[in-house]
Amino acid sequence: MKRRTKIDRLREIAKILLEHGLIDFIEELGLASFISKKRLEESLEEKMKETKAEDIRGLFEDLGPTFIKLGQFLATRPDLVPPQFANELNELHEEATPFSPEVAKKIIEKELGSNLCDIFEDFYNYPLGAASIGQVHEATLKTGEEVVVKVQRPDIRIMVQADMELIKKLAKLIERHIPQSEMYHPEETMNEFQKMLEKEMDFTTEARNAQKFYDAFEEDDDLKIPKVYWEYVTKKVLVLENIKGKSITKAIHGDYPKELKKKLATEMARAMLKQFFIHGVFHADPSPGNIFFKEDGTLTLIDFGAIGRLSDERRKKLIDMFIAMARNDTKKIMDILLDIGTAHGKIEKNELEWDIEDVLELYKRKRDISFLEGANEEIMNIALKHNITLPPNFLLMERALVATEGVCSALDPEFDFFEASKPVIKEIIKQRYGPKAQIDKLLGTAKGFHELFSKLPDRMNNILERIENEELSVAIEHKGLDDLEYTFELVSNRLSFTIILASIIIGSALLVLATEQPLFGPYIFLVSVMIGLWLLAIIIKRGKY
Repeated sequence: MKRRTKIDRLREIAKILLEHGLIDFIEELGLASFISKKRLEESLEEKMKETKAEDIRGLFEDLGPTFIKLGQFLATRPDLVPPQFANELNELHEEATPFSPEVAKKIIEKELGSNLCDIFEDFYNYPLGAASIGQVHEATLKTGEEVVVKVQRPDIRIMVQADMELIKKLAKLIERHIPQSEMYHPEETMNEFQKMLEKEMDFTTEARNAQKFYDAFEEDDDLKIPKVYWEYVTKKVLVLENIKGKSITKAIHGDYPKELKKKLATEMARAMLKQFFIHGVFHADPSPGNIFFKEDGTLTLIDFGAIGRLSDERRKKLIDMFIAMARNDTKKIMDILLDIGTAHGKIEKNELEWDIEDVLELYKRKRDISFLEGANEEIMNIALKHNITLPPNFLLMERALVATEGVCSALDPEFDFFEASKPVIKEIIKQRYGPKAQIDKLLGTAKGFHELFSKLPDRMNNILERIENEELSVAIEHKGLDDLEYTFELVSNRLSFTIILASIIIGSALLVLATEQPLFGPYIFLVSVMIGLWLLAIIIKRGKY
């Protein structure tokens, strides 16, 4: 990065922080040298006021594109940001001043390696919209297809790099000086944000995301995804199919038939649930600006810079969570939270279950408010209260779900999310427990056994060869046989003692009877008794009798 450009950006950030009264941040980040001492003293006097959520939003907006993206990122993390701040940050918009169409054309030609007139039949100079990362122009390819061309804003990477240095430095300061922040992992979280931002600045990532959605919903008649023109995709240029439609905002506020609005709300809810629970990939920002509609009820999703992914196992857990919320099953919700989350310290399960039950009961009775928005927000708060950290993709999905319900409720005030979701839930149950699912499971098990038995001869042959070559030894360790050995020795000693005693008596008697003059009989008897006593003494000495 050019030194002058970086210094200018640091001076600009210092000035904005000063305007918002954040003197401590200026000093901690080492930006005080960019502000005069007099101005610092004057601002310090005006600082004594409580920070409000709307002030934070204004600060992020003034700091520019990177901080707007950071605010939007934090809005998806209620585990990091209090609800009132998350809601305010969620209102951040990326509207930006368009840059020159001539600059856009030069970027396109440089990236695609061709003159504009060789690629497009028509190219419209006035952009459809401009955001922090880039802007979009309508065009027509030489082949006649109508497309939209997304062009990255010049020098955006330089600004982002300078901002990220400060953001990561701030995260280190927070982790160093605020011990309570340890469970939120500020540095790790900002690294995660940086990775997300780098992906958004690489339009090939957005193209891959759009392709995933296009493949998933290609056969869906109610939701359309723009086609990607891969021959015109680079890190800074993205060309997509231009699907004509109107912003869903017009349907919300416009004078359209009630039946159309109801259909749009239902299709929007079902499309999002399919993303979550069937395809395992979902649009992370289903805000009104990214949703278009036609008057036949068809919906179109755009802007795939930020998406979420769910593994098969995680998707199953989230399906169970959603069904448990619909059934008011507090114990199931608790079990899933503990399963997918990371608990810090001892968890009082009874208190956790009671808190969840209170929330569900409260919002089930309040028909005038959004159940999903209220209940989900409260459940996030409960997780924080009980020191349970939930995975980022779960939180991202929760936010997307709440945003979707917000759009649906705006279209249809009587909208019931759970009622609209029943066909999708039936499809999920069919996929999970239907004949095809069971056959697939059986085939999977059979495949496992087939692999086991097909490899068994080779494995047995290998074992036998190792035994033959004396490369394999078997160590046998007996356990619990000491008592049995002691018992056998005890029984055998008692038996020996009995036999010896009987032999002495019988032998002595026979000698006495066999001799007419029993001269030696008594002596032999005495010797036998002494030998018997000697053997008996040995047995007694060993303690085994």
